[in-house]
Amino acid sequence: MRLYEIPKNVFDEFSAKNKIRNFYQTSEYGDWMEKRSYKCMYLAFMDEARTIHAATLIIYKNVFSSYKYGYAPRGFLINYTDEELFKEFTKHLKMFLKAKNFAYLKIDPPIIYKTRDKNGKEIKGGKDNTPLIERMKGLGYIHLGFNDYFEALKPRWNAVIKLDKNENDMFKSFSKDTRNKIHNSMRKGLEVITGSRDDIPIFYEFIRKNYNRPISYYYDYYDIFKRRDMIDFYLVKLNTVKYLETSKYLYESEVENNNKILHEMMGKRKNKRITNKKMESDKLINIYKKDVVKATKLLAKYPEGLIIGGSMIIKYNKQLQFLIDGISDDFKTFNPNHLLKWTVIKEYLNSKFYYVDLNGIVGNFSKENNNYYGLNKFKLGFNSDVIEYIGEFNLPINSTIYHIVQRSSALGLTNNIGTNKK
Repeated sequence: MRLYEIPKNVFDEFSAKNKIRNFYQTSEYGDWMEKRSYKCMYLAFMDEARTIHAATLIIYKNVFSSYKYGYAPRGFLINYTDEELFKEFTKHLKMFLKAKNFAYLKIDPPIIYKTRDKNGKEIKGGKDNTPLIERMKGLGYIHLGFNDYFEALKPRWNAVIKLDKNENDMFKSFSKDTRNKIHNSMRKGLEVITGSRDDIPIFYEFIRKNYNRPISYYYDYYDIFKRRDMIDFYLVKLNTVKYLETSKYLYESEVENNNKILHEMMGKRKNKRITNKKMESDKLINIYKKDVVKATKLLAKYPEGLIIGGSMIIKYNKQLQFLIDGISDDFKTFNPNHLLKWTVIKEYLNSKFYYVDLNGIVGNFSKENNNYYGLNKFKLGFNSDVIEYIGEFNLPINSTIYHIVQRSSALGLTNNIGTNKK
């Protein structure tokens, strides 16, 4: 077998049928990365009958003089368990890239390392791909370790929801805190609507403070992936009319309930149960009264409502992946992200999609000394499964140049090679 460069359409045809296909290994992602100043090549490992047995998109740029750095995002489209195929593919790939003046290649396969429970603990008798890692090392791949945070180009830990329940059972499977926050967001008058390209500037205002990216980054995602209907864009809107109407109704209903409790207290001897009911009702009246005041002001300022958050979602291989979320700092307590996630999950129940990938979490599941504990709590609150991938590997093509680049990078003497996350 030999390695060949192939046209985009041939690559996409193979990619669409591969068992470990993912949107990072598509010509759309290649086109998007070319907008980020990378170059792309599409390679296929073929036999004499021109049958493709493996393929990969490689993005690359110069890293040191005329030498190139390459990256196969989310690894190769290959059967990693076929030892002979993977060995031959690696050998031919190294020869091919050496002729193209590559220094090294990075990969991060979407292969589970170990099966974990929802608390991140290893499940005995589950998957363990340690042997695969060792085989890859034997072929010259350098494993970059088991990072627990976001040190890698793509998250090594992900939260994934199976769309295997009806709406009622799915909602019940969420944590109590998650369910309460979804109810709270609806009580605040929030609703999820479909966004368009014209809404990207609004969305950009919610995310620009957290990411050093130009607005073209998001326009390109939308334009390129929309060609094959591979992207959805959702916005969370605060319906100020509905917020005021709901707040008034809840306030008036609780005042009526409070009066009944007060009347009950007057007719009976005081007891702990009824006293607690009165105290809880008093708290709710105070909350709802503040909501009425706030809703009244918001309605006067935004009679047509306002957008307070949004998300872009990639649709590929029967999986939905939340790509990027943005929420207004002024309305975080309205829990717009909880309602957004639940709305998407509901929409795609009983569809051709089987999973929702909430994207990265961290491998530290403790609360102490963990700045990402809130992120994990939020994503795992949707009864998500914890997915741990095997991590990143570097494959040196020119060992001398590779080690020069690594030393230079450690000393901060090179540009941030390969840091275009996602």
